[in-house]
Amino acid sequence: MTIKKILFPYDSSVYSVNATQYALDLAKLCNAHVTIINCYEGWDPNISEITESLVREIRVNRKKDAELILKKVGEIFENQGVEYTLETVDGEPGTTLVNRSKSRNYDLIIMGSHGHSEIAGLFLGSVTHKVLNTIHCPVLIVP
Repeated sequence: MTIKKILFPYDSSVYSVNATQYALDLAKLCNAHVTIINCYEGWDPNISEITESLVREIRVNRKKDAELILKKVGEIFENQGVEYTLETVDGEPGTTLVNRSKSRNYDLIIMGSHGHSEIAGLFLGSVTHKVLNTIHCPVLIVP
């Protein structure tokens, strides 16, 4: 098995910070490209008490926050001899990661065992649990 494309969800939680070095080291060993992704959820526009302009502002702010998170991890990957891209995606993290991995044919997903999701799983974070139960490529879980 060759690993040429790695999907690395990063949310700045201690678990994704721990997974960063694994993603970087494995990418170096395999000469793989790493797509570092941060999923943020926009505001539900169906809430009638919130104006459309406020919903747009919330989405813009959440995207800016996601970009800042990725900028920090990008600094770790910078000048390390690893090809990588940083991507922010508006969407529920578990579903987004599953869909992205299927559509892009990643060879491996590397992720922390827990993240910043609001609902934690019993032993693993809820996003990690969802990915493990619906993905069809190898997943490396880093505690």
